[in-house]
Amino acid sequence: MNLPTYMAGTVQAKAYRLLREHVYALLERYELTPTYWSMLGIIMQARDGVRQAEIARELHVKAPLITIMARDLQKRGLVTSVQNQFDARAKLLAVTPDGKKYIKTVDSNLNKSLSRLLSGLTEKDLATYHKVLMTIITSDAVIKKQG
Repeated sequence: MNLPTYMAGTVQAKAYRLLREHVYALLERYELTPTYWSMLGIIMQARDGVRQAEIARELHVKAPLITIMARDLQKRGLVTSVQNQFDARAKLLAVTPDGKKYIKTVDSNLNKSLSRLLSGLTEKDLATYHKVLMTIITSDAVIKKQG
């Protein structure tokens, strides 16, 4: 690393705070938190529905939190509980048609907000940034496995 670690840490912390501030401000307008937004994304990606336990694992949170959040999203008409076609005992969460419209609107507005913040970056820069983040996450998982 070319920068001293204290400089790299300062830059990372400032960038994180700015990104977080923009994301929280926009999501707040839609009565969402980043955890809710991530949960909606996971459910949206699972076209046939997803188990709450799987969402909890993906978000690294306890299952009871997902249960509470799922109830809230169901009350808001954004997700619904559907029968698992492979296991009649299991319920899955799926995005409702209104939820899909909602997600599309939030995503579009979040992209607009972030695009102003990231205006000096190319698609290649953003892909590299994503790759760096994924490498850090993957490396951490390997380190934790090794003990």
